[in-house]
Amino acid sequence: MGERVARPRSGKAVAAKEEQGANDLEVLHPNRSATIAGREVVVREYGFVEGMKMLGMLEPFLADLKQLMEDDQPLTVAACSVLFSQHMDVITEAVAVAADVDVEWLAELSQDDGYHLIMLWWSANGPFYIRTARNRIFADRVERARATVGQTSTQP
Repeated sequence: MGERVARPRSGKAVAAKEEQGANDLEVLHPNRSATIAGREVVVREYGFVEGMKMLGMLEPFLADLKQLMEDDQPLTVAACSVLFSQHMDVITEAVAVAADVDVEWLAELSQDDGYHLIMLWWSANGPFYIRTARNRIFADRVERARATVGQTSTQP
């Protein structure tokens, strides 16, 4: 029997595979890094347990995020910025945890640096909070549907 020999891959095919692998890693660990106020900062995605612990602290933020999503308003950068500003104390703490920096250092950032950092945080951790809000919306819809199942109108 003959032995099957793999065809040599072209440079484009190899590059495409490597790019796909890099994208896979990005999905698994969407850490973001940047130089903020002259300091190299890595904003990491919370792990599961850490993210769950953050839920309690961020509950008012999540309630407003859920409301924003229920109103079918798009999650634009402008809408998110307003939402962040309404919950800046807890958002600042959440960013500090994800970036491993002091809250005091965050308070001293310029507008541009602060905005850049908060957008890095949102790109790394926002999907977790969006999923949480979406799951709550779905759960509410299921409860409303259950409440109406079996109800019938009858004549007195």
